[in-house]
This record gives sequence, C-alpha cells and structure tokens, in this order.
Amino acid sequence: MELDSTTRYGGSTGFESSASPAAHHQRKVFWLSLAGVAAYFAAAVACLWQRGSPRPWSRVDFFSGCFLVISLVWVYATVRFHRAIFRSREVMREASGMSYDPEMMTWINIFAVAELSVFFDYGHLHLVPQLENPVLQTIGIAMYFLGAVWLIWTDRYLSRQFRGDLADRKVITEGPYRFVRHPRYAALIASRIAFALSLASILAWGFTLGWLFVNLRRVRLEEAHLRDLFGPDYDVYASRTSRFLPGIY
Repeated sequence: MELDSTTRYGGSTGFESSASPAAHHQRKVFWLSLAGVAAYFAAAVACLWQRGSPRPWSRVDFFSGCFLVISLVWVYATVRFHRAIFRSREVMREASGMSYDPEMMTWINIFAVAELSVFFDYGHLHLVPQLENPVLQTIGIAMYFLGAVWLIWTDRYLSRQFRGDLADRKVITEGPYRFVRHPRYAALIASRIAFALSLASILAWGFTLGWLFVNLRRVRLEEAHLRDLFGPDYDVYASRTSRFLPGIY
C-alpha cells in the first residue's frame, strides 16, 4: 500500500461540515489549486504558440493536444480522489504524506514549473529533433492514457483507506496492490516517461530522471512509515510484492 496522494494538481472540497474552519481551509485550497491548474495549462499552451507564424497553433498538434487532454482527465480524477478522502487536516497530512515527508510538495512544485520548458522545447527549441518520431510519440500517448487508467484504478482502492478512522487502516492487498506496493508512484513515473516520448524532448528525459530520484526517496520514507504503522503485516506483504514492476523491482 502507499499513503501518498499528492500530485502537482491537488484540491478538494470534501469536508463533512461546510461551516467548520477545516472546510473553509479546504475550500481555499481547492480554489487555489484550481487557479494553479488553469495557470499551468495556459502557460503550457502559450509555450506551444507560434507567435508571428501563419500557423500559430501548429504545435498544438495530435501529440501535444492529446497529452493536454489526458492531463485534464488525470487532474479531474485526482480532484475526485481528494474530495473523497480529505475530511480533516489530519487525514490530509497523512494521505499526502506530509506527516513523514514534508519536502515532497516542494519538489512537486519545482518540477511543475520547470517542466513548462518541455512545452517550449516542443514548440520552439527542438533541442534534439531526432527524438521527434511519430511511432515513439504515439507509444508515449498510449502509455500516458494507460497510466491515467491505472491511476484511477489505484485511487479507487487507496481512497478507502481514508474514509474511516485512521486507526482502523490495514495493508491494502487488493486491486493494483496485488501486483506492486506502490502503484500510484509507478503511474507517476510512467507518466513522466510518456511525457518525454510524447513531446520528444531531451529536457523531459532529464526531468524523468529527477522524478525517479524523488520517488525512490519518497518510497524509502513511506515504507519506513508503513512498517511503523502495520509492523509484521507490512513486512509479509512487502516480501511478496515488488515496488514498481512485478517480479523486477
């Protein structure tokens, strides 16, 4: 199982009492997150815009367009997930991993801003034009779509952990957790590989390596936290499952 639910696109309005301070805070987080999402997508499209060209939107093509559309689906699924589980600040901190890894949100924000350069590379720089291969880009789009489906499936099981009393949680062994211990992180890493393939950018491959490092660090912290929570039950589960790829790692 994993506790992290944080991606670059967060937000929820799912507290039980709309008049409580927690609900007010959550609404504020939701609207700030929504504004951040809108700004991110506007910036991405602006990076693709060909100013002064007779075809200013030529780089908003099948590959970049599909990537942005699937990203919107990803965002929507993440917001629904947050809405289902965020009932209090305690639940929010535990579900997002802030209780054991407060630095992760900083990394997410850094990468979110830095990765806009990938759209600019696709729209203007073309640093390594040899990477722009329709077959590889199509594979990237397909991988991104499947990653979004996998994420939605994972969140369906993960959200159940935070709907009840935190003290009553058990190790998740169903759904995608039958195959790997960290299906959400696996989806996130796959999405970065898909990003690099779809937008054919050497910059994106560099960010993929950075995401891999950050997620491996996160996994180490999270697994220590889960062993503290679940003890031998988690050790038994970990002994028969891989972290990201079944039978490999």
